[in-house]
Amino acid sequence: MLQVILKKIGDFYERKNRWWLAALAGALYSLCLPPFNSMLHPLFTPMPLLSFAAIIPFIYFATRPSRKRALIHTYIYCVSMSLAQYYWIGNVNVRGLWALVLVGVVLISFLFGAYYFVAALALRFCVRHIPRLYIAVFPAIWVLTEYSRTLGELRFPWSLLGYSSAGILPLAQFSSFTGVWGLSFLIVCGNVVLWELLRAVKQGKNYRKQWIACCGWAALVIGIFIWGAVRLNTEPQNTKTSRIAILQSDMDQFNWTANSTDSAFEISGQMVTEAMKDEPEFIIFPESALHCYLARRTERRMAAHSWARQANIPILAGALHWEYGKGEVGSSEEYDVYNTAFLIEKDKLTPYHKIILVPFSEIMPFQAKLPLVSRVNLGGASFKQGEEETIWRINENLEIAPYICYEIIFPSFVQRRLKESTNLIVNITNDGWFGRSSGPYQHAAMSQMRSIENGISMSRSANSGISMHVDPYGRIISRTKLYERAIITNDVPVYRVATFYNRFGDWFVTFCLLLTIAGITAGFIKKKRPGEITLPLLVEEQKLAAAGGAAGSARCSGSQIESKKF
Repeated sequence: MLQVILKKIGDFYERKNRWWLAALAGALYSLCLPPFNSMLHPLFTPMPLLSFAAIIPFIYFATRPSRKRALIHTYIYCVSMSLAQYYWIGNVNVRGLWALVLVGVVLISFLFGAYYFVAALALRFCVRHIPRLYIAVFPAIWVLTEYSRTLGELRFPWSLLGYSSAGILPLAQFSSFTGVWGLSFLIVCGNVVLWELLRAVKQGKNYRKQWIACCGWAALVIGIFIWGAVRLNTEPQNTKTSRIAILQSDMDQFNWTANSTDSAFEISGQMVTEAMKDEPEFIIFPESALHCYLARRTERRMAAHSWARQANIPILAGALHWEYGKGEVGSSEEYDVYNTAFLIEKDKLTPYHKIILVPFSEIMPFQAKLPLVSRVNLGGASFKQGEEETIWRINENLEIAPYICYEIIFPSFVQRRLKESTNLIVNITNDGWFGRSSGPYQHAAMSQMRSIENGISMSRSANSGISMHVDPYGRIISRTKLYERAIITNDVPVYRVATFYNRFGDWFVTFCLLLTIAGITAGFIKKKRPGEITLPLLVEEQKLAAAGGAAGSARCSGSQIESKKF
């Protein structure tokens, strides 16, 4: 039965140039990623399991015998896959530039689709030349593709495949060993072995070896799952906690006016008073909570200090800051503007300037190398990049590492900043730009993974949600909904769980690089015997070529017969 179904699907696709199937399959890829997990609704709890088959269509399109169709349809798949993940960028409503934002979403999809298209070319090479090794080599190539998105001026490692496991916490514990990269490797490996099994069934071959490979992979996943479940139930005894309040102020940045700053400070002051009832040790506001140049506005700064004195504890809040730059008076470089998190104490204001800025939104890529680029106005801000990787000692029990918005999605950037004494990750963000899309859920899942990787609790304050407290194992202690004004105060664990990833960082990426180099080298070295074609993809191509040659000969013979008649 399965063989018949697979053959019918294959025949339906091959019969015509049904490129839209590639587009549809690429769009469906996003169903295994947030928000399609328990965070959205309990009914979606099994959805992350789709990741174990999510890229089978990708493998199918990339390995078609017709090279032209394979390349075109694979790229269509990759672009559609990216568009389904990043469509929420279109919610960013820059006045007068909405059409340009939509064009930008499409261009971003074409760009990141190209990353995976390169991976498809590598897959095609591996299937041809190392058919027995590509089951391990291609997952390593996929990991390197994802890692490459953390590099360069256009870096944007959003929604990697491994984040689908954030909804399956026992499995997600594997990231404490390998980082999110190991989860991506494991998932892609599962897709490959399942694809090999389905292909063998379709072709009517003896699929005993493929079945053994699938069972071996399944046993590995089950073993990791059991290990993760045990890890979740081995919480240290007599651990310390710190009572922390997260304030989700839910400011409407889409309709910000000259009077909005007054409203923001009034609402923020009221929320501090309300939060004090639970006697927290630390209060956290989101990014852009105090939308002004806090340190440069005396009356605003004094108001913030009064909150800290009233609460008798430190407060962290996002705001703006400027310093005099190196440019001439009246030039665009006269001032350096920063996206800043301020630690507000009774009589002291300590800034942390955001280090990793969002391309096009907060900084124009390549402007340091191409000064003319800085003159292009796409409606975004022009922030200065921070330099100091700040760590704050809040009290004798609490030392925090602050990350602003986008910074939390970079695994190595988070890992390398965490000192041995740091016991809380603080992420402040403003996801209100994303609307009620998948964006806020994806961002929350990525920040959740940082806690698992490093074995450190996290308190996350988002302007419009999702705000949450997360323990060192990635369990959500409490969280808010989207677009609600809320305060959540909890006793957050401030102990650290030792993890291999926190100690050694992206070692698994290095392993994947070495594995890829070894596999590609083996592919170039391997020589097939003259006149012998044994690789499945080459056999199919030879059959097509033979069929085409036979058809051509028939047409030629027919023409000769017709000419003789005349």
